[in-house]
Amino acid sequence: MELLQKLKGRLKAEKKMWIPVCIGILAVLLLVLSELLPASTQDENEAGVQQGDLTAYCESLEERLSATIASVQNVGRVRVMLTLSSGGTTEYATDGRSQINRQAESYSENRETEYVLLDRGGQDAGMVLRTTQPSVQGVIVVCDGADDPQVASAVTEAVCASLGVGADRVSILKMQPEEESA
Repeated sequence: MELLQKLKGRLKAEKKMWIPVCIGILAVLLLVLSELLPASTQDENEAGVQQGDLTAYCESLEERLSATIASVQNVGRVRVMLTLSSGGTTEYATDGRSQINRQAESYSENRETEYVLLDRGGQDAGMVLRTTQPSVQGVIVVCDGADDPQVASAVTEAVCASLGVGADRVSILKMQPEEESA
């Protein structure tokens, strides 16, 4: 209480002290309020973004592959469907220490490994070193020219070369004819 009385007396004496004191009080109030607000669900948001990124990645591959295959002679209309592995991988940075003890007839080694964490808005998150996309498990190509062996072979080669998959993971199928409207 005495401290408040002294502060009140100084503030009355020196009018210029009001601004820094008000700024300090406002800063403390903002800190208290930020702690009371609910934390963002960053993990849930990142999981949604990652799933959305995976879908976008798959659709992008399908579109690019469809455009490439459609430019092959006698292919006609094209549809591509990709199946990806369950997900990519993320490698996080670690900081490790090891201690080796050698004595006359014994040897021991102690290792400690910790993940390197970054502060992201008050929440710790691992430092990402490398992220890899999921691998392609299989490809289905449906096109008008699939009944021509040369076209089917050319499409299979294009898919294998562009995605790095074996021919055993590629299926080329004939597209149904379009129904003509009368």
